[in-house]
Amino acid sequence: DLAVLEVEEDFLEGVQPLSLCPDIPQLTDTVRVYGYPIGGENSCLTQGVVSRIDVQPYEHGMSSLLAIQIDAAINAGNSGGPVLDDRNECVGVAFQSLKNGDTENIGYVIPAEVLIHFLDGF
Repeated sequence: DLAVLEVEEDFLEGVQPLSLCPDIPQLTDTVRVYGYPIGGENSCLTQGVVSRIDVQPYEHGMSSLLAIQIDAAINAGNSGGPVLDDRNECVGVAFQSLKNGDTENIGYVIPAEVLIHFLDGF
C-alpha cells in the first residue's frame, strides 16, 4: 500500500531518504525486501534474487504493467515496503505474491521506474 503525502517542511528533518534506482535490476541480482509481515514491533528482512522481469496483471488493478518477480518471501505486511539492491538503492516496492498451492516464494515488485513515472505526474 502506498500513499502520496504532503507534509510540513520539518517533518522529515534528520531522515535520509532512500534513492530510487531508475535502472531495472538484472536476472539473478540479489534483492532485499523490508516490511512488517503480520505486524510486529520491528521490521523484517527477506532476501532473494530477481527471477523474471515481465508484464504481469496487478492483483487489485485493471491493467497489466511491468513487474519484477523475485524469490524472496513477500507476505501480508510487506506490501508497500522497499526492495533494495546491493547498493542500498530502492529498485522497487513489494506488492503481491503468488500463492496458488503449486508455487513457493514467488513475489512481485513494482519497479522504481514505474514509481518514478507515477511520481512525475505530481
